[in-house]
Amino acid sequence: MDPTKIPPSFLTFIGDEPVFLTIPSNFATNLWGDKVRYGKTVKIRDGNSLRCVRIRKRNGEPIFTDGWIMLVRENDLKSKDGVLITTAGPYTFNVSCFKEFVCQNSSFTAQINDVPLIYDC
Repeated sequence: MDPTKIPPSFLTFIGDEPVFLTIPSNFATNLWGDKVRYGKTVKIRDGNSLRCVRIRKRNGEPIFTDGWIMLVRENDLKSKDGVLITTAGPYTFNVSCFKEFVCQNSSFTAQINDVPLIYDC
């Protein structure tokens, strides 16, 4: 991965079946191309914890499973809580968790880089 570029990431919400997390197909394609390695164990860092999670296929889409439920339980995640998955390497990820009540009152901001005006004297 090029360290000068923003790492690929996706924001999603915990569904009714928290034992797995669907990986968006466009994210998987951008990261792995046409060769998703189903059955591969990946590492997911949650703060100071490092978990091993397996990539499997469900309904034609890649999912995180086999270990994902431990992250859900330890963070007390419920349906509609958010998770931000950020790539740290081809098979290493960082996760940030957002509880539902926090997201309801949150706003997103973007940093704008002001270009200094150049004045001719």
